Amino acid sequence: MTPTLTTDRLTLRPPKASDHAAYAAFFADPEASHFYGGPLLPYQAWERLSADVGHFALKGFGRFVIERDGAPVGGCGILDVAGWPGHELTWWLLPAARGQGNAQEASRAVLAWAGDALGWRQVETHFRDENLAARRLTESLGGVKQRREIFPDGHARDIYAIPTRAEVTA
Repeated sequence: MTPTLTTDRLTLRPPKASDHAAYAAFFADPEASHFYGGPLLPYQAWERLSADVGHFALKGFGRFVIERDGAPVGGCGILDVAGWPGHELTWWLLPAARGQGNAQEASRAVLAWAGDALGWRQVETHFRDENLAARRLTESLGGVKQRREIFPDGHARDIYAIPTRAEVTA
């Protein structure tokens, strides 16, 4: 059973079919989805949504949909993709939801859940060198660079370890 997480402003819940419009809008935007493999056509965004639904079924964790004021504004969670290193904290936001602290608030909720419910002391994240917003967020979450690897897509990325709440409060 996939949990629902709540913060002061956000609800993080399992993805569902009705989230397709938010996925399609995000992935259709070339600037917003640049670091996530976009832009994508609507059917390809549906495949991403389906993968997020399936990840929870296969692994017991995954990427939640972030809701603010009852509307989906992005996604945040932990993925473990075959061929890629570690359990990765990942997030995306619709452009209108950026710059409001949503990614940080959602990430902190997911990290706390990973520590409390999954028993993990840390997760990893990685991003392309030019994704400065991801670097700033990672560092604000306590992320520390661990190593650099070349990924299956041919891009070299730094891999950061981010402590969960369990480690931060220990």
